[in-house]
Amino acid sequence: MTVILYDGECGFCAASIRFVWRRDRAGAFHFAAIQSEAGRQLLAQLGIEDPKLETLYLLEGNEIFERSNAGLRIFRRLPRYRIMGTLGLLVPRFLRDWVYNLIARNRHRLRQEPTCERPPEEVRQRFLDHQD
Repeated sequence: MTVILYDGECGFCAASIRFVWRRDRAGAFHFAAIQSEAGRQLLAQLGIEDPKLETLYLLEGNEIFERSNAGLRIFRRLPRYRIMGTLGLLVPRFLRDWVYNLIARNRHRLRQEPTCERPPEEVRQRFLDHQD
């Protein structure tokens, strides 16, 4: 299972997740807020007991990716964004993570309130915290 773990109280993060599920026609991604029981359990199983809310995590099988690695790997699996994700991974990680950290520090200012748009039922089933 491929799971994106994100800050569930961040409007920018919610908009980013909406961006992904709208383009993920194959239904490859599942989602969980870091603050949810499902998110905390998944991260704890991988040895991340104190997850950082400003960090995007991607669980692919038994591997965990974070920050820019997670974001670019997500892009690589979305139609029309594969090339951008692949090319982005060629940029040295310290540069990618510097940009990621700049955005992460300002994410609450970029999109202050989460929108209440509910995903369609077939997408809602892919939210692991939907059962919380």
